[in-house]
Amino acid sequence: MISLGDNRFFIKADKYNWILIEKTSGKKDRHHYFSNQKQLSRFIGEFKLKESLSKQRPQSIEISSRTPSYSSVIEEKIERLEDYIDQLITKNDEDS
Repeated sequence: MISLGDNRFFIKADKYNWILIEKTSGKKDRHHYFSNQKQLSRFIGEFKLKESLSKQRPQSIEISSRTPSYSSVIEEKIERLEDYIDQLITKNDEDS
């Protein structure tokens, strides 16, 4: 099982799926199943982005013509997340 570094999300895989395990204190672990790494990365990226946006106060967000769109921000973050997950998996395979 590979930790994403926040002690909340862990990744493992079986023969058919990528499995994201979400650990929450005092509750049963939630398992999310994905057929490929891109779907897994998109789920985590959208989840984290929505979580961070919900914590911001609306008046603290300034929108201008130079403000990037939501979709461009999430695509960039998901690509970075995919690279990070690849690195974790490669490191885990080397350590095994």
